[in-house]
Amino acid sequence: MFKANYKHQNEKINRMKRAVLFPLFVCCLFVACAQTKSVTRLGIVNPTPGNLRNAIHLIEKEYIHADSISITGIYHHSQTSSIALTEKFLQENKDDITIEIIKGAISIDSLFVPNGCTEEFRQLLEKTDALIFFGGADIVPFIYGEETLLTTELVSAGKNWEISFLYHLIGGFQNKSHVPLLEKRTDYPILGICLGMQEMNVASGGTLYQDIPSQLYGKTTYESILRENPDNIHKNYWNSISNEHNFSFIHLHPIRVMKGSLLDFESFSGNPEVVSVHHQSAKKIGKDFRVAATSIDGMVVEALQHTRYKNVYGVQFHPDFSILYEADQEFDISPSDKRKLSEETLSFYKLLWEDFSRRLVK
Repeated sequence: MFKANYKHQNEKINRMKRAVLFPLFVCCLFVACAQTKSVTRLGIVNPTPGNLRNAIHLIEKEYIHADSISITGIYHHSQTSSIALTEKFLQENKDDITIEIIKGAISIDSLFVPNGCTEEFRQLLEKTDALIFFGGADIVPFIYGEETLLTTELVSAGKNWEISFLYHLIGGFQNKSHVPLLEKRTDYPILGICLGMQEMNVASGGTLYQDIPSQLYGKTTYESILRENPDNIHKNYWNSISNEHNFSFIHLHPIRVMKGSLLDFESFSGNPEVVSVHHQSAKKIGKDFRVAATSIDGMVVEALQHTRYKNVYGVQFHPDFSILYEADQEFDISPSDKRKLSEETLSFYKLLWEDFSRRLVK
């Protein structure tokens, strides 16, 4: 009798322990998981509201993915109109995005030497886990030692600091004794898109073709470049010769990916078609970069990758526009060409973002 009661008592105590300990175990497990969940701090350099919208879309649709991603828009204090537009956008959209404003003094003559922004550049590297440099207008040719062609459309003076930022991060031919900031974080990811790739090239001591049609193909009118093989056209010029129809701003053309480059995905073969909106391209290649992709004829550089900092690379085309990922979206390329993005193109772009996401996690 005593033994039976004792056994009954033990079973009762064990049930009570399980009732208390199991919820406690679950709670501890939840806390542990929450504590191991990391936040990736993504810095976007000089973003427009459109750039932010595109980045938010890519994250929400999980083309760019990590445990958790926070976005910081980075500007120079001289860019008052850009900052005001972004602040207005954030107030209206209530997105969880912070703004970092660089306050140091910088001039076009001090981009490749220690300047008033140098210490802030160093701090930005510590405050972020990756950077994206988006597209925009043309770089001032003076910065890479050339006179300005009539076709060049200059960026505002406030944007020159982006090139200095990249130079501080990755170095260049301009000063061999400069120690790049990435020497302390060699696996830090930096992605340049369109102008962003051109800025990488110029920051590292490279140069640009200021106008693809005239300098590479000898074409001086819109009509003559539009008579070229479509594979050799890199932006849509129909809007420049027609005031009766609103053509798409994009052009589509295939590229050739270099074997063994970062765009040489195992699950993709052939020549991917890309969305193109540019009239300039890399000429002399900057320090420690190699060509990762070109146009089909080999005349235009379509991607660059750094040989020392493996997560630093740029693409001349656009995988970032959120409109590209809308179902059944059509683009008026010309009076006789209305196009949808092919499944092949979307597959290539998704592989590109998957690769970028892996670099973020690492």
